[in-house]
This record gives sequence, structure tokens and C-alpha cells, in this order.
Amino acid sequence: MKIRLSVCFLTTMLAALAGCAGVTTDIAATGALPEANAAARYRFAQSPAQAEAGDMLPGEPLLRASLARRGFSEGAPAAARYLVSVAWATRPAGVSVVEGDCNGGNACALATPVLPPSPPALPWFGKTYVHTLTLRFFALPEGNEVYKVSAVKRDRNANSQQAEPYLVAGALARLPYAGAPQWRVALKDAANLDANGHAVPEVKSVRPVTAP
Repeated sequence: MKIRLSVCFLTTMLAALAGCAGVTTDIAATGALPEANAAARYRFAQSPAQAEAGDMLPGEPLLRASLARRGFSEGAPAAARYLVSVAWATRPAGVSVVEGDCNGGNACALATPVLPPSPPALPWFGKTYVHTLTLRFFALPEGNEVYKVSAVKRDRNANSQQAEPYLVAGALARLPYAGAPQWRVALKDAANLDANGHAVPEVKSVRPVTAP
């Protein structure tokens, strides 16, 4: 009887999880960008060591291709209108991270996406991880931050590379996000590849989220 009940419980849980198929990214955005035009040229921010060695940033080809689809083209340093800073992070769920320029209050609330409840902490499914991508656009030559977007994805895979296509697709589903500080993007699994061999998740829906 115990075995039968256990099998029934596990079957029910797997069916529930199957009903929740798909990928969701949660978005927080501040600032604004003009509509993409001939002046929408950018360059990625690199450390002196990266620039000297010619090293690419993590996920740089995927970001470059996705920005191009939004009308932004990479330009020479002298021609770039924006400097784009890229930050990736992966941490276990439940470990909080506070940004250095976040001192509490509304600014912190707007900078952090509203996350859905964590999946049930069932030991046989493993730990839950939170993957984050943050893009910051600085206007050149002034150097002022004009737009910032963060995308967050939860899953049970500690490998951050698996999350990269979904984070990029979520962060750039709209460029810029406008009209609300928080958004939720529903994506299909990245089954297709673009001409450059990059996984391209299909965007199913983009909707604003109201903070609780």
C-alpha cells in the first residue's frame, strides 16, 4: 500500500510539473532608450586585461546577435553611442544579493524583479538556483547610465550557460521596457538555432507585473 501511494504521489507531482512546461524570466528595468536608429551603436565594456587580450565577454556572441535583432549595431569605440556593461550571476535560491548602489527604499524595490514562489523543496528534484543577467547602457561620451535591465530565471541546474539564451531573450524581449518597472516574459524551450548557431527561445508573452 505504501509503495502504491508513493507511486501515485510521484505520478501526480510529475504531471503537475509537466503542466507547467515552459520557461519564465522575470524582468526589472529602469531608465529609457530612444527608438533604435542609425545612432544606436554600442560597444561592450571590457576590463583592460580583456581588451588587451582580445577576450570576449561571457555570452557576447549571443548578446551581439540579439541586440542586432533590436536594431542596435556594434561600433568602433569612437563611433559608439552607448557603452553596454554585462554582468552574469548564479546563486542558490535563498541567498540574497544587494547591489552596491542600492541603499534601500523604492530604488531597491525597482531594481529587483518580483520573483514567483520557489518550486517545492523536494529533495529528489535537487536545489533551486537563480540565474541573473544585468545589462546597463551608459550614454557616451558623458558616461551617464540611461537604461538598466535585469533578467532572472529560476531552475534546478547549476550550469549558468544553460540559462544564458533565456536570460538574453527575456532581457531583450523589449528594448527598452517602458510603462512599468517589472515584467514577466514567458518563453518556449530553445529548440531552434539562428544562422550563427545560437539558441533562440521564442517569446510567448510579455506582461507587466504588479509588486505585492
